[in-house]
Amino acid sequence: MLKSLALVLGCYVLSVLLVLATDPLLSALFPGDFVQGRIPSETSLMASTGLFIGISILCAWLCARHAPRLPGRHVLWFMVLGELMGIAATIPNWSKGWPHWYWLSWLLSWPLSCWLGLRLARRSAPQREA
Repeated sequence: MLKSLALVLGCYVLSVLLVLATDPLLSALFPGDFVQGRIPSETSLMASTGLFIGISILCAWLCARHAPRLPGRHVLWFMVLGELMGIAATIPNWSKGWPHWYWLSWLLSWPLSCWLGLRLARRSAPQREA
């Protein structure tokens, strides 16, 4: 149980760190867009969302691949944790001028990305002989 909890939390923390690590890349690709007090352009927000989706799939895949057993259950808890944290981040930022599609795209793409990561992990898992 402790290993499962550590895996889910670790994969979630990794996803947060990787998303934060994309900030310098996005700032280089879209100079002036990601500065404090400015709402980024639609294009840069779409790029940010694309990177978020890729990272989400990767971290869900890692969660499933390293699950001691029942990878689907591990990814489910990974998804629930991420969705709750996403809602907690969206509520205070909803009326700060950012496009609502941006917050919604992250909330809606997270479960799908987790499912895709699980599917990829199941596809790449070694087949056991009977």
